[in-house]
Amino acid sequence: MKNTTNMKIPAKYQPMLDEVTRDSDGYWAYSNKGYMFDEMGCHTASEDTQAALMAVIRSLVPCDCKECVTS
Repeated sequence: MKNTTNMKIPAKYQPMLDEVTRDSDGYWAYSNKGYMFDEMGCHTASEDTQAALMAVIRSLVPCDCKECVTS
């Protein structure tokens, strides 16, 4: 997992995440293949604050969508 923020991601979520980053639009997280953010219903999450993004990260669940199954 690549993390370019100062967020501390709990170890149990790290294998589920590809990247956590920040830009002018806020904080972003990208899940690894096989996982999705249940709260967002997709593989990408974006929030304005670290706390809000962490709440979304905690919603990571296994994913069996076409993109995850064929990759």
